[in-house]
Amino acid sequence: MRDTGLVLRPATDSDAGTVRDIAWRSWATAYGPFVPEDDRRVFFDEFYGHEGHRRAVRSERSLFLVAEDRGAPVAFVLAAHARGRVHLHRLYADPGRWRHGAGQALWDALVAWSRRRGAERIEFEVATEGDSGPRFYRKQGCTPVRERVMPVGGTPVRVTVYEYRLTAPS
Repeated sequence: MRDTGLVLRPATDSDAGTVRDIAWRSWATAYGPFVPEDDRRVFFDEFYGHEGHRRAVRSERSLFLVAEDRGAPVAFVLAAHARGRVHLHRLYADPGRWRHGAGQALWDALVAWSRRRGAERIEFEVATEGDSGPRFYRKQGCTPVRERVMPVGGTPVRVTVYEYRLTAPS
Protein backbone atom coordinates (compact mmCIF):
# COMPACT_ATOMS: atom_id res chain seq x y z
CA MET A 1 0.00 0.00 0.00
CA ARG A 2 1.41 3.39 -0.97
CA ASP A 3 1.38 6.24 1.49
CA THR A 4 0.02 9.58 0.36
CA GLY A 5 2.18 11.93 2.45
CA LEU A 6 5.39 11.44 0.42
CA VAL A 7 7.38 14.59 -0.40
CA LEU A 8 10.77 14.85 -2.11
CA ARG A 9 13.03 17.71 -1.08
CA PRO A 10 16.68 18.69 -1.58
CA ALA A 11 19.03 17.33 1.07
CA THR A 12 20.52 19.85 3.50
CA ASP A 13 23.61 19.90 5.71
CA SER A 14 21.47 18.89 8.67
CA ASP A 15 20.44 15.63 6.94
CA ALA A 16 23.89 14.00 7.29
CA GLY A 17 23.02 11.90 10.34
CA THR A 18 19.58 10.97 9.05
CA VAL A 19 20.94 9.89 5.65
CA ARG A 20 23.62 7.79 7.35
CA ASP A 21 21.02 6.16 9.63
CA ILE A 22 18.72 5.28 6.71
CA ALA A 23 21.64 3.81 4.76
CA TRP A 24 22.90 1.91 7.81
CA ARG A 25 19.52 0.25 8.42
CA SER A 26 19.17 -0.54 4.71
CA TRP A 27 22.66 -2.07 4.54
CA ALA A 28 22.09 -4.09 7.73
CA THR A 29 18.92 -5.59 6.26
CA ALA A 30 20.11 -6.08 2.67
CA TYR A 31 23.80 -6.88 3.17
CA GLY A 32 24.04 -8.02 6.79
CA PRO A 33 24.25 -11.71 5.89
CA PHE A 34 27.48 -11.23 3.91
CA VAL A 35 29.07 -7.95 5.12
CA PRO A 36 30.01 -8.04 8.82
CA GLU A 37 29.02 -5.02 10.91
CA ASP A 38 32.66 -4.03 11.58
CA ASP A 39 33.35 -3.85 7.83
CA ARG A 40 30.15 -1.88 7.23
CA ARG A 41 31.27 0.56 9.92
CA VAL A 42 34.67 1.07 8.21
CA PHE A 43 32.90 1.72 4.89
CA PHE A 44 30.43 4.14 6.45
CA ASP A 45 33.16 6.05 8.29
CA GLU A 46 34.84 6.60 4.93
CA PHE A 47 31.80 7.38 2.75
CA TYR A 48 29.24 8.92 5.09
CA GLY A 49 31.23 11.70 6.75
CA HIS A 50 29.88 15.21 7.32
CA GLU A 51 32.34 16.88 4.92
CA GLY A 52 31.48 14.59 2.00
CA HIS A 53 27.79 15.10 2.76
CA ARG A 54 28.25 18.87 2.74
CA ARG A 55 30.10 18.74 -0.63
CA ALA A 56 27.33 16.62 -2.16
CA VAL A 57 24.62 19.00 -0.91
CA ARG A 58 26.41 21.95 -2.53
CA SER A 59 27.50 20.32 -5.79
CA GLU A 60 26.03 21.82 -8.95
CA ARG A 61 26.34 18.48 -10.75
CA SER A 62 24.64 16.37 -8.06
CA LEU A 63 21.09 15.35 -7.36
CA PHE A 64 20.64 14.80 -3.63
CA LEU A 65 17.05 14.35 -2.53
CA VAL A 66 15.42 13.15 0.68
CA ALA A 67 11.98 11.52 0.62
CA GLU A 68 9.83 12.36 3.62
CA ASP A 69 6.55 10.85 4.66
CA ARG A 70 4.52 13.18 6.85
CA GLY A 71 7.70 15.08 7.72
CA ALA A 72 9.81 12.02 8.59
CA PRO A 73 12.77 11.17 6.29
CA VAL A 74 12.35 7.64 4.89
CA ALA A 75 14.68 7.45 1.87
CA PHE A 76 17.26 9.36 -0.17
CA VAL A 77 19.06 9.43 -3.51
CA LEU A 78 22.49 10.83 -4.41
CA ALA A 79 23.73 10.93 -8.01
CA ALA A 80 26.21 13.00 -10.02
CA HIS A 81 26.31 14.00 -13.69
CA ALA A 82 29.56 14.00 -15.69
CA ARG A 83 30.51 13.44 -19.35
CA GLY A 84 27.11 12.45 -20.67
CA ARG A 85 26.27 9.98 -17.92
CA VAL A 86 24.90 9.97 -14.42
CA HIS A 87 26.47 7.87 -11.70
CA LEU A 88 23.99 6.79 -9.05
CA HIS A 89 25.96 6.74 -5.81
CA ARG A 90 23.16 5.89 -3.38
CA LEU A 91 19.47 5.17 -3.34
CA TYR A 92 18.36 3.77 0.01
CA ALA A 93 15.07 3.52 1.84
CA ASP A 94 14.49 2.62 5.44
CA PRO A 95 13.74 -1.14 5.40
CA GLY A 96 10.55 -0.54 7.37
CA ARG A 97 9.41 1.54 4.39
CA TRP A 98 10.37 -0.77 1.53
CA ARG A 99 7.58 -1.18 -1.02
CA HIS A 100 5.83 2.02 0.10
CA GLY A 101 6.76 4.10 -2.95
CA ALA A 102 9.67 6.25 -1.72
CA GLY A 103 12.32 4.38 -3.71
CA GLN A 104 10.19 4.50 -6.84
CA ALA A 105 9.53 8.23 -6.41
CA LEU A 106 13.27 8.88 -6.01
CA TRP A 107 14.11 6.71 -9.03
CA ASP A 108 11.55 8.56 -11.14
CA ALA A 109 13.02 11.91 -10.01
CA LEU A 110 16.53 10.66 -10.86
CA VAL A 111 15.49 9.60 -14.36
CA ALA A 112 13.75 12.93 -15.02
CA TRP A 113 16.75 14.90 -13.68
CA SER A 114 19.17 12.81 -15.78
CA ARG A 115 17.15 13.44 -18.93
CA ARG A 116 17.05 17.20 -18.24
CA ARG A 117 20.86 17.09 -17.94
CA GLY A 118 21.09 15.41 -21.36
CA ALA A 119 22.64 12.22 -19.97
CA GLU A 120 22.66 9.10 -22.14
CA ARG A 121 22.63 6.63 -19.25
CA ILE A 122 22.61 6.07 -15.52
CA GLU A 123 25.29 3.74 -14.15
CA PHE A 124 25.69 2.25 -10.67
CA GLU A 125 26.81 -0.78 -8.69
CA VAL A 126 24.71 -3.09 -6.55
CA ALA A 127 25.87 -5.94 -4.32
CA THR A 128 25.37 -9.06 -6.43
CA GLU A 129 24.38 -11.22 -3.47
CA GLY A 130 21.73 -8.74 -2.31
CA ASP A 131 18.11 -9.37 -3.07
CA SER A 132 16.20 -6.10 -2.73
CA GLY A 133 18.52 -3.89 -4.82
CA PRO A 134 18.91 -6.12 -7.88
CA ARG A 135 15.16 -6.86 -7.86
CA PHE A 136 14.28 -3.15 -7.68
CA TYR A 137 16.64 -2.16 -10.50
CA ARG A 138 15.60 -5.00 -12.79
CA LYS A 139 12.01 -3.82 -12.29
CA GLN A 140 13.11 -0.37 -13.51
CA GLY A 141 14.51 -1.85 -16.73
CA CYS A 142 18.18 -1.62 -15.75
CA THR A 143 20.64 -3.98 -17.44
CA PRO A 144 23.57 -5.74 -15.76
CA VAL A 145 26.79 -4.85 -17.58
CA ARG A 146 29.60 -6.58 -15.70
CA GLU A 147 30.65 -7.81 -12.30
CA ARG A 148 33.59 -6.76 -10.16
CA VAL A 149 34.79 -7.04 -6.59
CA MET A 150 34.69 -4.02 -4.28
CA PRO A 151 36.27 -4.05 -0.82
CA VAL A 152 33.92 -3.14 2.03
CA GLY A 153 36.25 -2.85 4.99
CA GLY A 154 38.07 -6.19 4.91
CA THR A 155 35.30 -8.02 3.05
CA PRO A 156 35.50 -8.44 -0.73
CA VAL A 157 31.96 -7.92 -2.05
CA ARG A 158 30.90 -8.88 -5.55
CA VAL A 159 28.99 -6.04 -7.17
CA THR A 160 27.12 -5.95 -10.43
CA VAL A 161 27.49 -2.80 -12.51
CA TYR A 162 24.12 -1.83 -13.97
CA GLU A 163 23.14 0.60 -16.69
CA TYR A 164 19.88 2.33 -17.45
CA ARG A 165 19.74 3.75 -20.98
CA LEU A 166 18.05 7.13 -21.23
CA THR A 167 18.46 7.24 -25.00
CA ALA A 168 18.19 4.46 -27.54
CA PRO A 169 21.60 2.96 -28.44
CA SER A 170 22.86 3.96 -31.90
